[in-house]
Amino acid sequence: MTYHLAINDIEPNHWVAWVLELHGCFAKGRTKEEAIALAPNIIRNYFNWRKKHGTSFVIPKEPIEIEIAEDIRSFAVEDYFVNALFEHDKKPLTAEDLREISEILSYTRKDLLEVMAGISTEQINRPIEGEVTGSIAGVIKHIATAEMWYFDRIGLTFPREKRPDDLMELLALSRRYTLENLPRLLGDISIHEKRNELWTARKVLRRTLWHEIAHTRQIERYRNNIGIGL
Repeated sequence: MTYHLAINDIEPNHWVAWVLELHGCFAKGRTKEEAIALAPNIIRNYFNWRKKHGTSFVIPKEPIEIEIAEDIRSFAVEDYFVNALFEHDKKPLTAEDLREISEILSYTRKDLLEVMAGISTEQINRPIEGEVTGSIAGVIKHIATAEMWYFDRIGLTFPREKRPDDLMELLALSRRYTLENLPRLLGDISIHEKRNELWTARKVLRRTLWHEIAHTRQIERYRNNIGIGL
């Protein structure tokens, strides 16, 4: 089967090849060529990951072929990096899309909680050199607040004053808010603009899945650095 890639440099030296047919599947590299080259193996790993979480998932047997469908460069506006709105992002979300995305969100959250397990309060709050959020706790908070931020891009704003201070409560609230809003996105083809960046419902969910997966892997790397095995 041929899988179509949408390429974007989401940050300097950080290229992502999004696999358009597979929610939550992406390859990343320091160059566009690296991200593209990694895509076939990433797709295989994605199938195994889906199988691990959902035993009824059937791994396709067809050979994996890739084709670049879209290739869009990001650009900076003041202190903000404007990422791509792909043509694929303009497609309305179907009921099957939302069912599958909800299922995958449960997998990504399970992975995150498993990675967090066994890390002490002191280790979670310990400053990490070079980490822009300061610590593992900062990364976890970033996951929760960014998920709300994505929905704010399309006009579904959660009041800041109602965000709890407790980290785990915030994480749970953010995900509950996402799941409550999923049905509202069915068939939505509206395009919103925030800070010169264009957003759609499909783009919000594409970025939401990517964000939790990417930062879960980051926390796992930090675990390994402090000697906590999984």
